[in-house]
Amino acid sequence: MIMTMTMHSIERAKERAGKNPRAAEHMMRNALARGKDKSMFAGAEQRRWLTAKENACGCRALVYNDHCFIVSREKVVITLYELPGWFTHAKRYDGRERIRNRAKFEKFNRIDADPFRAA
Repeated sequence: MIMTMTMHSIERAKERAGKNPRAAEHMMRNALARGKDKSMFAGAEQRRWLTAKENACGCRALVYNDHCFIVSREKVVITLYELPGWFTHAKRYDGRERIRNRAKFEKFNRIDADPFRAA
């Protein structure tokens, strides 16, 4: 049997996803086979968030089942994180008001400063 996860990743799956070791192994195998990397996302915020995770650990980040899996070069899952709420859902509100035309809102409310860029 090929090792696909570490003991640390099993503990994190129990803590953050509520999975037992057998279910965690199944979820991690699916993540390795079906997970999405940063190139598969259209949103710039999503790509920046995944790039920041990859730069922090020096490994690849995959998204599967509302979790971010950190995978080594040997295709071993090291750890996993829960995705933030904004990652998978479209932005619909700005403070208290509902955004009616998202494209127009993003056009007039651009953020020039990149919070993930190293100074």
